Amino acid sequence: MSGDFVIRAAVAQDDPELVFDVLWQLAPDDARPHADRLAIAWRHLHAQAGRRLLLAVAGDTFVGTLDTVVVPNLTHGARPYMVVENVVVMSDWRRRGVARALMLAALDEATAAGCYKVQLVSNAVRTDAHRFYASLGFTQSALGYRRYLTTSA
Repeated sequence: MSGDFVIRAAVAQDDPELVFDVLWQLAPDDARPHADRLAIAWRHLHAQAGRRLLLAVAGDTFVGTLDTVVVPNLTHGARPYMVVENVVVMSDWRRRGVARALMLAALDEATAAGCYKVQLVSNAVRTDAHRFYASLGFTQSALGYRRYLTTSA
């Protein structure tokens, strides 16, 4: 971790609009959700068992996110697994260790939860991200599929 930022779990009192400012970099062409819809999603996120949103915070500014969920599982000795999504770092904070610190925090949490694996998907064109994940010990061990159900809110 760097002295410039800290990693912490999001709390219900955080402003979801400010967190969304970071997440919006992932899909800047998407329409920004209405504040009411964002607030409902924020409450649901905090109420979901096993869900944790990690934030990189510099002063009072959110500069990175990483969303996790620990999933109960019946295989692998009934040990859970972690899914990682929405790894996003503000453009002016990239290459400063933010994503690495977020990922290491998630890996620590997965270990503490007894997870047998951590999995994530990354857009096929994001080759820099793929090298980053490989540097953390992730391997491309599966072929992923997605089916988007709607393009509108």
